[in-house]
Amino acid sequence: MKIIIYSRIKKTTILSVLKKAGVILPGLFIILSILPYLLPLRALPGPPFEPLYENSKLTKIEDIKLHYRQWGEDNTEKFLLVHGFAGSTFSWRYTAPALAAAGYRVVAIDLPGFGLSERSLSFTKTAEKRAELLWDLLDSLEPGSEWHLVGHSMGGGVVAAMAMQKPEQVKSISMAAGAIPDASRGNFNWVFHYPPLQRLVRHLATRVFLTEENIQNVLASAYGRTPEENEFKGYYRPLLIEDTDAALVEMLKTSEKNLLNEIKTLQVPVLLIWGEEDSWVQLERGYKLDNLLPDSELVIIPGEGHCPMETEPKEFNSILLQFLDGNR
Repeated sequence: MKIIIYSRIKKTTILSVLKKAGVILPGLFIILSILPYLLPLRALPGPPFEPLYENSKLTKIEDIKLHYRQWGEDNTEKFLLVHGFAGSTFSWRYTAPALAAAGYRVVAIDLPGFGLSERSLSFTKTAEKRAELLWDLLDSLEPGSEWHLVGHSMGGGVVAAMAMQKPEQVKSISMAAGAIPDASRGNFNWVFHYPPLQRLVRHLATRVFLTEENIQNVLASAYGRTPEENEFKGYYRPLLIEDTDAALVEMLKTSEKNLLNEIKTLQVPVLLIWGEEDSWVQLERGYKLDNLLPDSELVIIPGEGHCPMETEPKEFNSILLQFLDGNR
C-alpha cells in the first residue's frame, strides 16, 4: 500500500514539474532572446580608416578595403608579414625595417577586421579565405612572384594556407607562435549564428573586451611584462574603429578546416620561433608542429612570451635572417 501511494505521488510530482517546465523554459528562452537587445552597446570612438604611417597604402581587393605597408620597394627578394589576433602592421615595427635593411622587399598587411582594413561583415574570416585574399593582393603587386611568408599566432594559419594554395610561389615560411586551426578539438561556431547571442557578444566586446584596462591586461599576458604606453596605443587605437565588435562576432561564426592535419603536406622550409614562456600558444604546440612538418626547424627563445618579435626583436630578427640566408 505504501509503495502504491509513493508511486502515485512520484508520478504526480514529475508531471507537475514537466508542466511547469513547459511554461517556464519557453518563457526563459523569450526573456534571454530579448535581454541582449536591452543592453546598450558602447560606441567605439576610434579613428577613421585613414593611414597612420608614412608608408601606409590602401587598396581594394574583392571589394574589401585593405591597409598595408611596404619597406624596401626596390629590393628583389619579397617578404610578407601577417599579424595575429587583434594585431596589425604595428606588430612588425621592429621586424620589417630589419628585413628591408637586409635586402628584402617587405609587405605587411592588416587582415580584414583589424588594423586599418575594412570591418567587412560579409567576408568569411577563415585561414583559407584570408589566404586567397592575400594572394590576390600580392599578385596585384607582383604577379606570379615568389615570396617568403611569416605569420604570428593566428597569422601562422594564414601563411600555412597560402603555402598550400600556391606552393610554387612560396620560398619559405616562418611562424612566430603559429596557431594552426585544429578542427579535431571540436567546433561550436554554430552557436554564434543565433542573433541574440551575437548582440550579447557585441555588448561584452564593447563593454568588457575593448576597454583600456582589458587591452592592457591582454598585452601584459602576451608580452610577459607590462606594456609601454606606445605599445598599448599601437594596439588599442585600431581596435576602437567602428564595427570592430561586429567583425569579431563574424569571426566567431566562422568554421575552420583542420589545417593541422594537412600541414604535413607542406614541402617548403619552415622556421618555427617560440617564446619559452608563451601562455597563449604554448610551446607544446611548437613541438607538435615540428614533428608534423617534413622540413622544419624549431627555435626557442628563453624567457619570452607570445610576441618575441616585439619583446626580444634583436634575437628574433637574428634567428629569422639566419634562416632566410639559407633559403634565398
